[in-house]
Amino acid sequence: MGTNIFMKRGVFWEMMRTESAVSPVVGVMLMLAITVMIAAIVSAAAGGLSESEKKAPSALLDVSIYAAKNYFGENGDYSIPSMTIKHISGNILQTKDLQIITYYRIPATGTLVKGSLSGQVAVKGNESCSSDPGFTADRYCGVFFIYDENRFGSGIIQDSAGGHASWFGNASATLHPGDILATPAQLCRDGPTNNPSMEYLFPDVNFPGDFPAGSVVSVKIIHTPSGQIIYDKDVVIV
Repeated sequence: MGTNIFMKRGVFWEMMRTESAVSPVVGVMLMLAITVMIAAIVSAAAGGLSESEKKAPSALLDVSIYAAKNYFGENGDYSIPSMTIKHISGNILQTKDLQIITYYRIPATGTLVKGSLSGQVAVKGNESCSSDPGFTADRYCGVFFIYDENRFGSGIIQDSAGGHASWFGNASATLHPGDILATPAQLCRDGPTNNPSMEYLFPDVNFPGDFPAGSVVSVKIIHTPSGQIIYDKDVVIV
């Protein structure tokens, strides 16, 4: 009788020992399973974010800035401050997705001037342009435009600030390799005395005295949907 009791007690303690040994193993397995599940959820979420994130286009651009670029008008040559952006190669760029930022320190005073262009912005023409249909004081054009009559027609200059397909920031103004964004003052046939687009890009700069050749402009072009910079250079004014 006593032997049976000890045998039963031995079996009982053996069962308790076995169960106590199994419990930590089960706990560790549960923790591992939960960790794997959390890792899978985080990985799926990260993958979804990376897929939805906008990717910046790749393009080689060339920016030129002029203290006094020479143009030819009906009354002879004239020179004005100007700026061009040429698309050399790479992806087609939607100008509505771009922001142009300029930093310029006026040599005489050391004042830092910042300009910014995003979206479709119109500037008024020049009082000195009396010819029609030149870029006169009652006409408008974008700060930059793409000159390509085959794609956009000849109506670059408009009677209102409502916009045009060739103007920077317009949904139709896509910049292809070989295209050039230009400021519109050269469209004034009589020859303007100033360039409204440059006055917009370089506020508080008195042209031409504050804008001599040899000075440097820092230019950044940002792809706004991705927030990435696709052009970042110091450009010497020529």
